[in-house]
Amino acid sequence: MRSSVLFVTLSSAMIAVGCAPPPDPLPGAPLDRHAYVWVMAGDAGGSDGLLVLDVDSASANFGAVIAERLLDTTGTMPHHIERHVHDGVLFANAWRANRTWIFDLRDPQAPEVRASFAGADGVAGWTHDMTRLPNGRMLVAFNAGPGDYVGPGGLAEVDDDGTLLQVASALMPGVEDTAGTPYVIKTVAGRDRAVVGLTEMGMPETTSFHDVNLLQFWRTDSLAPIAVIPLPPDGETRGHLWSSSIETTASGEMFTNTFSCGLYRIGGLDGDAPVATRVFTFPGGGPGLECGVGVTAGNYWIQAVAAAPGLMVVDLTDPAVGREVARLVMDSTAFPGVHWVSVDGSGTRVAITGGGAWLAMATFDPATGAIAFDAQFGSRADGAPGRIVRDMAGREVHPHGVAWGP
Repeated sequence: MRSSVLFVTLSSAMIAVGCAPPPDPLPGAPLDRHAYVWVMAGDAGGSDGLLVLDVDSASANFGAVIAERLLDTTGTMPHHIERHVHDGVLFANAWRANRTWIFDLRDPQAPEVRASFAGADGVAGWTHDMTRLPNGRMLVAFNAGPGDYVGPGGLAEVDDDGTLLQVASALMPGVEDTAGTPYVIKTVAGRDRAVVGLTEMGMPETTSFHDVNLLQFWRTDSLAPIAVIPLPPDGETRGHLWSSSIETTASGEMFTNTFSCGLYRIGGLDGDAPVATRVFTFPGGGPGLECGVGVTAGNYWIQAVAAAPGLMVVDLTDPAVGREVARLVMDSTAFPGVHWVSVDGSGTRVAITGGGAWLAMATFDPATGAIAFDAQFGSRADGAPGRIVRDMAGREVHPHGVAWGP
């Protein structure tokens, strides 16, 4: 295995660690036997689509692509995806196509397209993120207007057949056109509320990006934005700009990270005037050193950090002060552009993607925060951990989002 060094930091000690098998899952955790990888064609003649990987640790086919549902499209930029299959259904958006596909995965070995949709009733378009409501329907964050990538977006409630049930614009006092860009979304447990991060996804070659440091607080029973939540600067970094992910810990605390590498606690969610407080700052944040997607496992935050480079694990047991406890350093040549992370239902496996055709898997210990490359997932021809992803015809594809399911 090529030396992509891994360090686990516990208190002030730094301990070198090799690849490792999965730790014990959390008690009562669901067993995910499949990973669903949302991919863009890389080779000529290929198609964008969804690949199904066998991730049953007892299977002889562990890590292999066992099924696929390719689309009749290429270059659509498959992007965000639900992190877990919900009742046999999975939502996944393709950015450049301005379209979201809904997959039927009740039979993982025969995935089908159930429906697809684009904009929301002339109000908004460009789906970027989505989160499940308590009623099982999907709350969709649209990043811009309904036509070309211009103007404010909004939120919509959509059922599993792609039927639009309600929609509302993100515009409100304090949120103008250039800031009204819902990018990431998370519902508040036990309330008809959601927190929305405002960031432009944009078209990199044409969009003039604006400095935005705002979240919104929304009603979800009758959709409407009701409050603005600024991410305050610390006076030293730009870590308050561009919310990337919003996640909740096992203790019920909600946090957001930013592309400029800040991590904020969102407090006051029992009322209608939440506030955000910086609890941790990751290294980097400048051009080419942006932080990517973050995810929680228990009371830990797992963050893609370009400057590491790799993943950093922050203990949020004390929600007021984040404390780094582990780091997975990934060779930036073998793993360029580390960006996406998702954790399986057991809390013990982490899928990692970024720029290019690679997919890595790590094991995670939900008791200690320790993280390591997954030895069982194997290594590539160049010796780096993980795999170069190919469809069932052997064509190279570029993965982005990875979801987990039975």
